[in-house]
Amino acid sequence: MGAISNHYGDISNWIEKVIESCETTKQTRTADKLLRNFENKLIIQYPADYWPNYYYDVIQTLKQQLDDKREELLKTQLT
Repeated sequence: MGAISNHYGDISNWIEKVIESCETTKQTRTADKLLRNFENKLIIQYPADYWPNYYYDVIQTLKQQLDDKREELLKTQLT
């Protein structure tokens, strides 16, 4: 499964779906690697626009979703 296009919005949506589909903490680590690769791609492609346009609106949102998913999985593993 891969992103439909190379547009950052499509890739962001795809990563969001990957995060939502994680069922183990190991899968969240893989999703984290995917997110870091995407972040690095944005930094390289859009160095001047990265911080004002992409970090806060795209990357930070995905990182928060990933953190929430990890927390949810850890809670279910403890019970």
